[in-house]
Amino acid sequence: MELGVSFKSDVSGYITGVRFYKGVNNTGTHLGHLWSSTGTLLATATFTGESASGWQQVKFSSPVAINANTVYVASYYTTGHWSYDLNYFATSGVDNAPLHALANGNGAGNGVYVYGNGTVFPNSNSTNGANYWVDVVFSAGSSGPTAPTITTQPQNQTVVAGQSATFAVSAGGTAPLSYQWQKNGVSIAGATSANYTTPATATTDNGLAFRVLVSNAGGTATSSAATLTVSAVAAPSIQVSSSSINFGNDPVGTNTSQALIITNTGTATLSITQVTASGSTAFTVGGYSPPLSVSAGQKTTVMANFLPASVGATSGNISIVSNASATPTSVALSGSGVAATYTLNVSPTSLSFGNVTTGTSSSSQNVTVTNTGNSKVGISQIAVSGTGYSVTGGSTPVTLSPSQTLTLTTQFHPTVAGSASGSISIVSNATGSPATVSLSGTGVVPVQHSVALTWGASSSSVSGYNIYRSTVNGSSYTKVNSLLVTGLSFSDANVQSGGTYYYVTTAVDAA
Repeated sequence: MELGVSFKSDVSGYITGVRFYKGVNNTGTHLGHLWSSTGTLLATATFTGESASGWQQVKFSSPVAINANTVYVASYYTTGHWSYDLNYFATSGVDNAPLHALANGNGAGNGVYVYGNGTVFPNSNSTNGANYWVDVVFSAGSSGPTAPTITTQPQNQTVVAGQSATFAVSAGGTAPLSYQWQKNGVSIAGATSANYTTPATATTDNGLAFRVLVSNAGGTATSSAATLTVSAVAAPSIQVSSSSINFGNDPVGTNTSQALIITNTGTATLSITQVTASGSTAFTVGGYSPPLSVSAGQKTTVMANFLPASVGATSGNISIVSNASATPTSVALSGSGVAATYTLNVSPTSLSFGNVTTGTSSSSQNVTVTNTGNSKVGISQIAVSGTGYSVTGGSTPVTLSPSQTLTLTTQFHPTVAGSASGSISIVSNATGSPATVSLSGTGVVPVQHSVALTWGASSSSVSGYNIYRSTVNGSSYTKVNSLLVTGLSFSDANVQSGGTYYYVTTAVDAA
């Protein structure tokens, strides 16, 4: 419901706001309006911070100039439960010079109203000249319109190339206000509202400054400049670890692989749809499953392979198709097929263990087997012959790549005295197989050593003696006889040649 009052002023001045009287049941949002007598909306405002009841007042964003002796209508919108007095304007108006609320029919109807939602001119007259208790806030005078002031400055904007940017301003001052936006100080044709939206931007627009001139009859206000920042559209970029791969000399029938690292140095996801090798069937690419997605700043790896079928140099190319601007990306390939060689070097070819005491084991001696060819060598058997010889470290089958070495460990374990010979046989696909290492050694009987001990008889009556031995004089003695010695001598056979020993005998009392 829109409820209003018709009024006029004896003098020109400004209407700065609207008031209405509120009852406790008159709830909801209220809007204040000022109209010409013919229904032109001159100002509007929303009431805020209302009390539960009593007079409520709202101020227009800009004062509205009115002319003397001219009828205007002030009104407010409510959802219901408004205040009113019937017949208030039926026969007389209200005079509060210089303002006059008109009597019903005195130049205009009063107690005006209209049913509706929102901003609708109250053009219906109350048949009983009701007073809906609407009033205006009036300022007399003819000082002229208030010059514009910027209340909200345009803000800096950041967009991606291809997007538009919108700058906005809020200004106060006597209506009507006019606007003119400028770019780097130059007026923009057609940019004459409180908001300005640019055309689609380009990176060349980065750094442009936008401001607006707000004008009315009272003057012009210039806003601060807002800066436009335009960033480039995110895009992928491809970089490979090498622009060329040389496989060197590769034996015919042998596959060699090298890693190719692909890095996305751009700012958007790199999509790789195809990686192919061309130029020779000897070259292939593997280690990936297309399509590949590589995030910005990340990398992926593919494997370039070379498998020559014949002797001679050959070349080719890897092509990488992606959504990067420079596509396809090429990597040059080269390599030479050479005849395969299968050779082993065994060192030493003979081992001598010298004299080894029977029942013991010799020190270990090593044999190294090295692939000196350019192709893999498969060793199918490593066998040792001869009594008392052993070999470890050569579990078969085993494959040696070029320059790879296998170490065999050999020992001699004689069980009888006398010379013994043997050999290690290494069977493989190398030229000259099998390779042989001759073995020799002599088993010898261990020499027995003993110490003969004698001592004087005890002056006491004893049943026998115990004998103790140590390698340290005066301490750590260990008993060496198992039975009590009844005589005055003892032979200790558990000694080593060249050792120094210390002995102590103790008598055992006969009692």
